[in-house]
Amino acid sequence: MSTQDNYTLQRALAAMCHGAPGSDATLQAQFGIALRHFHAMLDELQLTDAQLYRIAAWLGRVAAQDELIMLCDMMGLTMRALDLARTGEQATPQNVTGPFPKDQVAEGSNPCHLATAEEPGQRLEVRGRVLDARTGQPVPGATLIVWQPNQFGRYENEDDSQSEDNLRGKLRCDGEGGFQIFTVRPGGYIIGREDTEVGVLMRRLGRNRQRAPHIHYRVVQPGYRTLTSQIYFKGDPANPVDCIFSTIEDHIVEVRPHPQRDGYQLLTLDVAIEPEVPA
Repeated sequence: MSTQDNYTLQRALAAMCHGAPGSDATLQAQFGIALRHFHAMLDELQLTDAQLYRIAAWLGRVAAQDELIMLCDMMGLTMRALDLARTGEQATPQNVTGPFPKDQVAEGSNPCHLATAEEPGQRLEVRGRVLDARTGQPVPGATLIVWQPNQFGRYENEDDSQSEDNLRGKLRCDGEGGFQIFTVRPGGYIIGREDTEVGVLMRRLGRNRQRAPHIHYRVVQPGYRTLTSQIYFKGDPANPVDCIFSTIEDHIVEVRPHPQRDGYQLLTLDVAIEPEVPA
């Protein structure tokens, strides 16, 4: 059945009265697009009312398990929305925030020692600058918030064996936009649980729940759009199978042996942030 032949869809679209008290013209236009796609899905799948209500009930259970965002992630919707939101080709792309940010972590020094001397794992230095995406010039004093799992893929707020705010830090870039972070290389991990609605769905679809090793960071500076992104490691075997499709080429960085520090690896990264008001 074509859109033109779908009498119910035409009635649903016509039911939105333009100019009615309290109506929102932008929302009406957006909801009209959603209606067309929902009706097209029903037509293509030939869903009955009973099947439709089972889907609605399933979504209710996903919401009750607090996994709606995970559902968006595993369907690739989150990364696609971030792609569509990108406005400047020169800016570092946004990436998924994830469930574990803590923006209120205490501010420390630059260089920042994210890992204690006792933290196990491959020692790593992350070194770079924050730049203006439009001019390429350094952005002095930008705030950088960093968080990551340990070498076993566990974040401190899901692991009682770690101290509070372990592997988290906040620092200000220097006068040249520079930052220096000493940490350990994080491990990958499996997201969610196998017995939840989304976990069962992924198993039935033949999907893995693997996340590639990564470091999260956020850059905040007045006059610039906040950037939330991630660092991935070139050559890691989990990059191609990352289950939320966030291992894009712009975020995969080469790691090499540190030329000055025995036992360390070095990762260099320049981050470009967008001014709030384009030129």
